[in-house]
Amino acid sequence: MTNRRVYRLDCRDWLLLLAAAAYVSAVPVNAQLEHKGPHEAMALADSTPPYDVVSVKQNKSADQSANMTIRDNVFTATNMSLSSIIEFAYDVRSDQIAGLTGPVSSTRFDIEAKVVPPRDVPMPKLTESLLQAMIIPLLADRFNLKAHLQSKTMPVYDLVVDHGGPKFKFKEDDDEQDNSSINVNTSNTDNTLSAKDATMSDIAAALSEEVHRQVIDKTGLKGDADITLKWTSDEAADQGGTVVSIFTAVEEQLGLKLQAAKGPVDTLVIDHAEMPSAN
Repeated sequence: MTNRRVYRLDCRDWLLLLAAAAYVSAVPVNAQLEHKGPHEAMALADSTPPYDVVSVKQNKSADQSANMTIRDNVFTATNMSLSSIIEFAYDVRSDQIAGLTGPVSSTRFDIEAKVVPPRDVPMPKLTESLLQAMIIPLLADRFNLKAHLQSKTMPVYDLVVDHGGPKFKFKEDDDEQDNSSINVNTSNTDNTLSAKDATMSDIAAALSEEVHRQVIDKTGLKGDADITLKWTSDEAADQGGTVVSIFTAVEEQLGLKLQAAKGPVDTLVIDHAEMPSAN
């Protein structure tokens, strides 16, 4: 039987959670576009009570598969490294994390964290961003994680307009606009980025995930647009196909360009982390 640490939220905690949920829910953006970065994740975590029930265990299996999910007010991580969990919680990429060392950096973990509805207060609708930020106090409690942000000059890509201008149209102000969304689908060696009602900042954030380097919007273009971008992975050549890099695709299909540069990037410096406390 697994023992679990139970956090009891008092009325004030639940009022904070209701307020935080209302704040995040007020942003009419699909969760896939909510890459706001570590500053907002940490600010939200500071005003949010922790998960009610948390179980943390080492995963000692030889299984290579790993996954994280947030569903129905439950965060689940299976066979995940602490670094990957930190990436998700703080909304940073792996190249933005520094200082994670020791046994905890090479161990895989299984985590289940739940929000238990109270008896006398209506259960708020918790968004993915809120549940994601709630992982930060979980890590502080169970891994004694301490971290701070530090700006560093690092290689980045500037997203600029290529010669000839953009090859897509922005929507008129009176056009019907739904919630923004960006999806990236991969099938074999083919990759497709589909964006709806997306700004150039949204596109830059999505491209950052694909090129593993911060992309800064310097297009100067304003407005929302529907965009489709298709490229292939390098393995396409091994299968007799044509390799279309994401850089070529951005130029040829969007009329934009990813230009190598250097700029300030927020990095998350891990000051301390240790093996988790017992359940």
